[in-house]
Amino acid sequence: MIQPKKLTTKMTIEQIVTYFNEEIKEIENYLCITRSSTTQINQCRKLDALQYNAALIKKEAIRRASENVANLLLGFECVIGAIRSELLMWVLIKKDMPNQAWDRLIAAQMGYLDASRSDKGFAHCLKRLRELEQIESQIFPPQVFVSAGFVSKKIDCSICGERYSKCEHLQGMPYMGLFCEVIHRDPVGDHVAIVKIPADKRCRIVSVKTKDGNRDKLSWEVTPYKEGEKFEENEPLEAEMIFMSMDRYPYYDSTDKVIGTMPNI
Repeated sequence: MIQPKKLTTKMTIEQIVTYFNEEIKEIENYLCITRSSTTQINQCRKLDALQYNAALIKKEAIRRASENVANLLLGFECVIGAIRSELLMWVLIKKDMPNQAWDRLIAAQMGYLDASRSDKGFAHCLKRLRELEQIESQIFPPQVFVSAGFVSKKIDCSICGERYSKCEHLQGMPYMGLFCEVIHRDPVGDHVAIVKIPADKRCRIVSVKTKDGNRDKLSWEVTPYKEGEKFEENEPLEAEMIFMSMDRYPYYDSTDKVIGTMPNI
């Protein structure tokens, strides 16, 4: 496995930025479908090590209360995760695993968006996000998205722990190397709706019932009904969906976590 260049604790912030930029630039050469899956996975493992290095440096910046440096390293963590997710998307497409590939695409989009929020030096990531949205429309068929509505007893801030309505932090913004998130306390489900622009594009209709079985919305494969299941011609349409995902940072998933339990990889 290819390892990134050695990182030392005596490097200046300029040297650290150069270190990550050079490593990332080299790996970006593998971001296309024609590259060998084996080499793409090797690059993903290299990114695992890079993300670990970024986390170590960020931890030291937090210890020193250097918020600008901590947020900068947070941005590198996001970019590294986004590139790894994008590489794995291509691998999974070539392995005929479109649903898993879709999740990696969305993880990459989330990573680039978060990177752009972390530090002004990552503003260019919005361009890559737009490119991935074009890939989404060109490679994948249109999806039907859903959104879950719920009511919470109260909403707290992940940074200070106070009521979000009373604190000074803003959701999605970085603070000392961490993004502010709202924490819903005692949520109660209210409804699920079909939407055009979802908060999370992983939330979608996965399959629908047909007379022959359950048809996957991405692969278009039909899975025969299990014993006791049947299709009624005049009954309301039945569909399987993902209406909520609890993983806010899927681009942090390591290479082994994504591919370790999947066949043929």
